[in-house]
Amino acid sequence: MPTLSSLRKCKSCSGGRVAPPGHASLGRLAAEYINDEDGLAPADFLLLTPLKRSAEYGRIRSRVSTLKPVDAWSLDGLHYFVFALTRPEESAADPYALFVMNGDAKPVSALVIQPSENDAEADVEDLCLPGAPPSRMQI
Repeated sequence: MPTLSSLRKCKSCSGGRVAPPGHASLGRLAAEYINDEDGLAPADFLLLTPLKRSAEYGRIRSRVSTLKPVDAWSLDGLHYFVFALTRPEESAADPYALFVMNGDAKPVSALVIQPSENDAEADVEDLCLPGAPPSRMQI
């Protein structure tokens, strides 16, 4: 699985899923993330609509710095979308939100990841469990 340090937007395009009429911009968006080097399949960008309508995304909407994901891929039937968040004033590192979708209208997982200053640990907030305290993990 890609790590936070490997998150990037891919420039190479090797094709892609054809979006339905009215969603041509989603097809172009998906093409931006295709990269043969990492061996990961592209995410289904049609899942962005239910993702952005979810309560989990709503909890961080005001913190999202760009509407487009900074990275997206699929693996084992799950679709991963990473969004850059605005940096809190007291933090030296940029936080990210990671959403995992399986084709349903609701995220399977939704996390806010705030790396520590040394990038060895991160505080992780589970958006599926509102009110739960963040947990600390090694990255």
